[in-house]
Amino acid sequence: MSDKALMTRAELELTQKMQREFPAGGVVHPDIIKEVNDSPELTAHLTAFLQNRGRMQVGSTSGIVAPQNGIVLPFTIPVNESRDWNDVVRAVGLNTDHSNDIWKVGDQFAPTAGMVERLEQIYLVNFGKDSITQSLDALAWGKEQHIIPVSPRADFAIAEHFPKLHTYLGMDPMAIVSLQRCSFESHARVAKVWFSGSERGASLRWFEDDWNDDYWFPFVREFEAGNSGS
Repeated sequence: MSDKALMTRAELELTQKMQREFPAGGVVHPDIIKEVNDSPELTAHLTAFLQNRGRMQVGSTSGIVAPQNGIVLPFTIPVNESRDWNDVVRAVGLNTDHSNDIWKVGDQFAPTAGMVERLEQIYLVNFGKDSITQSLDALAWGKEQHIIPVSPRADFAIAEHFPKLHTYLGMDPMAIVSLQRCSFESHARVAKVWFSGSERGASLRWFEDDWNDDYWFPFVREFEAGNSGS
């Protein structure tokens, strides 16, 4: 999917107009969420409810209720869980240093034999403007919604297919974190992809870190997950 396909200038102006017409703290009607999710031009309408950075709350997304003051973005992307780990990191982490620890945990995220690329419905959540969120709190919210963290491959696929997502969300810098844990140097770590201007990279972070409002967490329904776990 090309950047050009994501959003035209006319669509951007339209969604900005829609965004201005939503009251602060307003609720996006579930029918709007369904329309966006079913649309072949899905990302053409994202900024309608994303640029307020949590001041606008999504009331329902396919039965998933957003955190208070937060937002949930549903979309569908191709994910290939059989892909080689280093190939995935290279594809998403254009500015990832060769000494980065992310290259050293591929054995813990082994490719799933026999899997083929398939579409996955992913729910990307942000806990709202000025929020500080712990990993366990994000996982607890996901459990309440009966969804689990996506695999790092699915996490990275978001950035690979939407390389300018941070631009459309009005968040620069920003990062997307898979809360599936691995162990590195005897500590629990998680994988993330980060965006900053024209740069993008992959890295490991501590599971125990506090996450500010620049961080998003992708989830998937367990029965749809290509490689579930946490």
